[in-house]
Amino acid sequence: MSYHITTGRRVLTLFAAAALTLTACSSGDTTATGDGAATGEPAAADSGEIGFSESFLTDAFQVQLVKQLGEQATAAGVNLLPAVNADGDAAKQNADITTLLGRGVKGLIVVPVDSKAVAPAIGRANDKNVPVVTVDLGADSGKIYMVVRADNVFMGTAACEYMGKQINGEGTVLDLQGDLATQNGQDRSKGFTTCMAEKFPNVKVISKPMNWKPDECATQAQTVLSTEKLTGLFMGSESVCLAGVQQALRKQGKLTKAGDPDHIVTVGIDGSKAALEAVREGTLDAVVSQPLDLYAKYGIQYIQDAIAGKTYQPGPTDHDSTIVEVGESLQDLLPSPTVTKENVDDPSLWGNG
Repeated sequence: MSYHITTGRRVLTLFAAAALTLTACSSGDTTATGDGAATGEPAAADSGEIGFSESFLTDAFQVQLVKQLGEQATAAGVNLLPAVNADGDAAKQNADITTLLGRGVKGLIVVPVDSKAVAPAIGRANDKNVPVVTVDLGADSGKIYMVVRADNVFMGTAACEYMGKQINGEGTVLDLQGDLATQNGQDRSKGFTTCMAEKFPNVKVISKPMNWKPDECATQAQTVLSTEKLTGLFMGSESVCLAGVQQALRKQGKLTKAGDPDHIVTVGIDGSKAALEAVREGTLDAVVSQPLDLYAKYGIQYIQDAIAGKTYQPGPTDHDSTIVEVGESLQDLLPSPTVTKENVDDPSLWGNG
């Protein structure tokens, strides 16, 4: 999910460059920089390797996630292989995971491109008794030891509750939805729209899919802004949408700060550095921050626990989250704070890292 850039091409260029600077961590002295951090083929296997399949590395969130997973792996003495980058291609991700399984990895950490498309690869890992931990997204079928993610319905609801109060329960708002083929895209929009219907029935919601693509965010925002008088705007991912949305607002002469009578209350999900800066400036009212640091921490912990044979049951955890059972898999739904000017400088926020 891109951030603070005005063109999709530049997003790819900048974050591809950022990805090249990442150092992949292992329990020995093997590191990978440059292309190896994103797409490099790992070296010969040993008994303790953990495979790592990434969905894409074209935004700040995913780049930071790779970095923090590597840091957590090093701290825990886990031999995490360099991230193999699917580059948003579900078929490539399946092939990448098959290659890692053929290599003989002891476990897998996967950030899925798509919940449905990744299921065959999860099934192949199950057949080989290789435990799988996924981050940010689960799979439609197959057994995942633990899905480490935030409660995306809750995040959409939190965005709605903040916005609804700020606009006094009146007006028209734009819901820029993520890819509705993904669970996160569905859940965030569901949380937002259901909350609006139930708690703020006088608010008209216009939902438009942006499919996790910066150019679609900008196009949809531009179209709706030119035909509707908006009081609020919700971004299912501000790290994808913020730059394009703010550019569209600027073109319409509507990029104003909170408190201005013409201000459009704007809220997003993710918590990127650019979003936190926009909150400080007053052009973004609030952002629901994904717990990226906890994704990394518990992603590594759960793959260790899986290999050690530790079992979990649904219910509250000791880290303020709840484990739920979905299909054959468990999900640890981590907490996600709403960030405003009051708490934007909190050093625990990943965007301040």
